[in-house]
Amino acid sequence: MTNETTQENVGMHWVGLDVSKNTFDAGLARRGQSLHTTPLTALPGKEFARTPEGVRALVEWLDGLLEDPQEGTAVRAVMEATGRYSTELAVWLVQARPSLAPAIAPPRQTSAFFKSLGMRNMTDALAARALAVYGRERQPRAYRSPSPVEQELRDVCRYRDVLVQQRTAAANHAGETTSSPFVRSNQNKRIRLLDADLARTEAELRRLVSRISELQRDIALLSTLYGVGFLTAVVVRAELGDLRRFEKARQLTAFAGLNPAVHQSGTSVHPRTHLSKRGNARVRQALYLASMVAIQGQNDLQRTYCRLVERGKSRMAALGAVMRKMLCIMRAVLLSGKPYEADWKLCGKLNHAST
Repeated sequence: MTNETTQENVGMHWVGLDVSKNTFDAGLARRGQSLHTTPLTALPGKEFARTPEGVRALVEWLDGLLEDPQEGTAVRAVMEATGRYSTELAVWLVQARPSLAPAIAPPRQTSAFFKSLGMRNMTDALAARALAVYGRERQPRAYRSPSPVEQELRDVCRYRDVLVQQRTAAANHAGETTSSPFVRSNQNKRIRLLDADLARTEAELRRLVSRISELQRDIALLSTLYGVGFLTAVVVRAELGDLRRFEKARQLTAFAGLNPAVHQSGTSVHPRTHLSKRGNARVRQALYLASMVAIQGQNDLQRTYCRLVERGKSRMAALGAVMRKMLCIMRAVLLSGKPYEADWKLCGKLNHAST
């Protein structure tokens, strides 16, 4: 988050939204309001239907509370990540009033913030008010809503993940001994059906990518990296969006949960760092598989891996570094608009991207 963004948000009111399937609770924290004089229970709140009509009712409620019509544009919204429920609500909020610029916060962060408030009881109404205070204190950046094609691409990618899991489970069951020809026949039939579903799903992914020339170009560029095929490139692009939107490479790696984390408490120190794993698990899985392929060949990623192992790093720590480097190279390739080549002078590009 830039200083400019923070300064713009300092004078904002914040509305927290606790989202469920059919409804959402809203709570308003006005700028400059102190919890010492105004406890959470005293903050204004109301429940609305999780529909476009409910969002319009929220906007009218906010305008009534703030009285001055110009104050309506000085309100931002924040909610926890609840999958489609929160992302769908974010789209409706932007459609109803773009200045709300809704933020979707990770539950781990909001949960830690709620504990810091010393809350002993938690209801949906209180959670909405606490989220409003979280927004005012932490100033989270606005959620970037994916385009309809990007959202569809993400949904199909995740559906493929489900099919892969089912295919693996079916193959494991088929590997177990059975005396029943009926069971063996049905197990094999199930595997064939899943294989056909996977083939159709991957064909649909290629069709979706071909619909947008920019997306098709991005996937082609990402696929020029060692170990990165079409599916890996699609997963990274679908789950993380446009990698160029990250101002710095470390923001991207942190977003994906690939930044190194060290645990230290008093005299107890864990000398080996580990990945924070606070980001998108699907991206990490895709990069893990791609890195496993990359380190088998003769390339710069394999040399990085070997060099780190020789220096005493564990194999998993070295592989994590390769995953992190691979993601940084992906961003650099998209920024340059040129395919990756083994002798491409990436050093300057990567050094700039890592700042």
